[in-house]
Formats: sequence, structure tokens, C-alpha cells
Amino acid sequence: MRETFRELINYTFQVLLVSYLLLLLLEELKKGFVSSFINVNYALFIVLFVGILTVFFPYEHKEVRKTIPLDYFFIGFLGLVGGLIIFYKTKELKWLRYVISITGAALIILLSILVLEEEHDK
Repeated sequence: MRETFRELINYTFQVLLVSYLLLLLLEELKKGFVSSFINVNYALFIVLFVGILTVFFPYEHKEVRKTIPLDYFFIGFLGLVGGLIIFYKTKELKWLRYVISITGAALIILLSILVLEEEHDK
């Protein structure tokens, strides 16, 4: 029963976090698209509350999935998307936007690979 509760809290946090980030992205791309329906700050409060519960009731995954080449492709794709979002949001910076977006994309990719490899080594 206790392990099921921990798994439920962990899964709920993951779903809420991804949902919040998608809502925030939609709001950044088109002002008023989300904020005309809900206040994004309230959603952040809920995500933080469930995140704190996740810290107090950690759930340990027992299975370790083997890394496949599709994982690296997905990391590269998300790094590219992150770089494009940074490029879009820094249009006032002229030539510096290229440097910032390339650096941001590289950081996203390298840190994601680092986390993936760390999970694999456990």
C-alpha cells in the first residue's frame, strides 16, 4: 500500500510537471492563450506542492532499462527544439542570439546525455 502511494505521487508529479511546462510554453509562444483560462502561477503552486511530496515520499524504480539509439535521437531532437525556442525568444539580441541558442542547445544535449549515462551506470 505504501509503495503504491509513493508510485502514485511520483507519477502524478511527472504528469503535472510536463503539463505545466507545456502550458508555459504555449503561453510564451502566444500571449493570453493559456492565461485567459487559468492562472499559470496556480498550476506552478500545485506542481511545487506535489514535488515536495515526491521528495518526502521517494519512489525507487527497481528496473533499469537498457539505453537504445532512439534515446540519443530523442535527446538530440529535444536539444534542437530547445535551441530553436531560445533562438525565437532572443530575437532582439541580433548576432548574440546565434551564440546563445547554440550554447543552450549544446547544454541541453550534453546534460541530458550525462543524466542518461548516469542512470545506465547504476
